[in-house]
Amino acid sequence: MNADKDEAGAGDQAGGYEQVQGVLVAQDADGGWRYRARAPGLARGPDGRAQFTLVGAGAITMLALTASWGVPAATLDAVRAELAARAQVPAAQLGLAPAAVEVGTVRLLLGDGAGGFEELGKAQSSGVPPYHAAFNVMLDAERAAKVRKALGGERGWLQLSYEVRDGVEPRRSSHTHSEESLAVDASVRDAQGEAGLSARIDYSERIEADSGRAEPRTRSYSADAVDWGLPKQ
Repeated sequence: MNADKDEAGAGDQAGGYEQVQGVLVAQDADGGWRYRARAPGLARGPDGRAQFTLVGAGAITMLALTASWGVPAATLDAVRAELAARAQVPAAQLGLAPAAVEVGTVRLLLGDGAGGFEELGKAQSSGVPPYHAAFNVMLDAERAAKVRKALGGERGWLQLSYEVRDGVEPRRSSHTHSEESLAVDASVRDAQGEAGLSARIDYSERIEADSGRAEPRTRSYSADAVDWGLPKQ
C-alpha cells in the first residue's frame, strides 16, 4: 500500500479540515469533532518554560530540546467554546478528540538561510499526544553559528519537521441478499385414491462487495525556530 506525502495545509483542507483558533478541526459523520495541531513546536514544563538548551563548551556547543506536536489545554478550551457556540449547544456536550494519526519520524533540520536544509538529528515520537521527541546534538562552530542566527530571529536556519500518517478507516463491506421460492404441486393417484404431493425449491444468493477505504496519506508538519516562541538571543 502506498501513501501519498503532502505538505500540511492544502492537504488538510482537502481532508475537510478548517482552522479554528489556530487549530485544524474537522467534523465527523456522528457530529463529533477531531483536531490536530497546525505546526510543531517545543514542549514546555509545568512552569511554562520551553525545553530548550544551547550550551557552549570550548569548540563544541551542545543543543538539547524536546519537540512537541500538540495543542495546549487552554487553546482546546477556546476551540471547544467556539464550536459549541456555532452549534448552539453547551461546550461540555461537544465531542472534541485528537485525530486518529500515526506520528513517526521527527527531524531537526539545519538550514542554509536560502531554503536548503540538512538533517541535524532524527528521533521517534512518543506515539501519543502531544507526540514528544527529544534531541541531543553536538555542534561544531559553523553549525552553532547557524543555530544562533535562528535564535536571533532569522528564518531558514533551524526547523522541526513531523511526519504524520493519517489513521486508516475500518474496511467497510456491503451485501445484498435475495431469495426466491418455487412451489410445485402435483397430484398422483394410487389404489387408495388421490394423494397430494408438493415440493418446494428455495434459492438464495448472497453477494458481498467491499466498498474499500481511502488510501492513508503521510503529511509533513514543519515549523521554523522563529515560530517556537523562544526569546531572541
